[in-house]
Amino acid sequence: MIGDLLLTWISETGTGRIADIRARASWLARTENLNLKDSATGRWLHDIAALGHCEVDWKHGKWSVAPPVITRLPLADGLAVLCGARRPRLLRAIRDREIYTEQARRTSSDHEIPSPCTILIPYERIRELEEAAAAIGATFSGCAAARITPLLSRAASAMPSAPPAYDSTFERLTNITPRIWQAASPRNPAPASGLYREQVNGRWQYLQRRNDTWYVADFPTSLFAELSRLGETVMRWRPDSDDHTRTGTLIIDGDIPLPPLHSRVLVLCSGFTPRFGTAAGTILYDNVPRKIAVRTAASLGQMLPVTS
Repeated sequence: MIGDLLLTWISETGTGRIADIRARASWLARTENLNLKDSATGRWLHDIAALGHCEVDWKHGKWSVAPPVITRLPLADGLAVLCGARRPRLLRAIRDREIYTEQARRTSSDHEIPSPCTILIPYERIRELEEAAAAIGATFSGCAAARITPLLSRAASAMPSAPPAYDSTFERLTNITPRIWQAASPRNPAPASGLYREQVNGRWQYLQRRNDTWYVADFPTSLFAELSRLGETVMRWRPDSDDHTRTGTLIIDGDIPLPPLHSRVLVLCSGFTPRFGTAAGTILYDNVPRKIAVRTAASLGQMLPVTS
C-alpha cells in the first residue's frame, strides 16, 4: 500500500524536504487512483512521526528517518513494536532469522494516506527482544512510552517572545471548538490575555498573552495553554477493566491536536495511530496506562476525569 511504500522510500532516502514527500505521495496516489486531500501528506507525516518512524522539522520543511528500534508496549501482555527506518534488508533479516512477527493496520479514509502497517513482535522474556534487535541491526529501547513520559513537561513549555510586529497580520482566537480567529490590532498597547497568531514570512506563529507578557510556542502547546487559562478540560480516561490502575482509552474531546512528543507517547502505548469517534468528534488513544495518561494530561495543564 501507498503508506508502506512511502515509509520504504524515506527509509532508503534518509532525510529530505517535506515538499519531496508531497510530490512522491501525489505521484503514488495517481498510480492507485486515489484522490487525496490537500492535507493528506501532512497528516501522514504527523502519524509516522508519532509512530516513531521519523522526525519532522515543520519550521524548516525537513524530515529525517529514525533508526530502527524495538520497543515494548506498556502492560500489553508481551507485545513489542518495530519503529524507525524500515529498509528492505531489515525486513529480510527478520525473515532470515525467523523472528516471529504479526502485522496489523488501522483502516483509513479513501482520501488519506494510510499509515504503514504496524509490525508487532510477541515475546516472553526481555532477552528475546534484545537478541532480536541485535540480529536485525536495531536497538532495543525498553518501553519508549514510559521513558519519554517524564520529558513531557519540558516539551509543553512556551518561551518569552517579543510583541507582534506593528504591520503584521494578527488575529486572536475567540472560540476553540469550532476554532474561530478574529482580526486584532498588533498596535494595541494593552491586549487582553489569550491566544493570538501572527503571520511571519507566510507562516503562522502562535503567541500567548499572559500577565502582560508575550510567549511563543507551537500551536498544540499554545492551544492547551489557552485551555488551561480558561479552566477547560478536554481530556478524560476510560479504563479497559475494573482495575483502574492498568490500561484504558485516553479520550480528547473535539479537534484538539497534541504536541508531537505527547502524541508519540500515547501512540507508542498501542503501536497504532488514534481512532476517531465520528459521532462524538473525539480522538481516542488505546492501551494507555493510567499513570501515563495522568502525567500526559498534567503536563498540558489538564485535569483527567475517569469515565465509564
